[in-house]
Amino acid sequence: STSTPPTPTPTETTAPVNRVHTVRWGESLYCIGRAYKVYPFSIASTNGIWWPYIIFPGQKLTIPNVAWSNIPSGPVCKAQFDASAPAATPTIQPGVTVTPTATATPVPTSKPVSCRYYHIVRAGETLYRIGVNYGVSYVEIAIANGIANPRLIYTGQKLCIP
Repeated sequence: STSTPPTPTPTETTAPVNRVHTVRWGESLYCIGRAYKVYPFSIASTNGIWWPYIIFPGQKLTIPNVAWSNIPSGPVCKAQFDASAPAATPTIQPGVTVTPTATATPVPTSKPVSCRYYHIVRAGETLYRIGVNYGVSYVEIAIANGIANPRLIYTGQKLCIP
């Protein structure tokens, strides 16, 4: 007679779960990152967003499980879920390979940014125009100030001009 091999007892393993944030008007990757304490460039990488990191209201962003330390001060978006609460995690079936979510690593800079000037943003100013006034690329100003969306700056915001 033919016997069937015994079925192995499944063991439960869990994989990290990402959650989704729906972008609201005026939000940036940095304010969303601050809301969940998640590195903004990891959010960009996870969602396939490339420089200049433009996001749109209504866009659904997957928020990866990537802790962000040394969070700079700035606007904080309203969180749409409790990032500190454990997320429901899927059960992985035996024999199924789980690939962890890809996350971005911070882009290393060749040297620490030193500020030649500080500029307080006035109503109607843009990073491009501020850069022209100081003879610096708006991209350099955005990077020096951790601005994910160079089209989104605020009146009264203090900018480091490298």
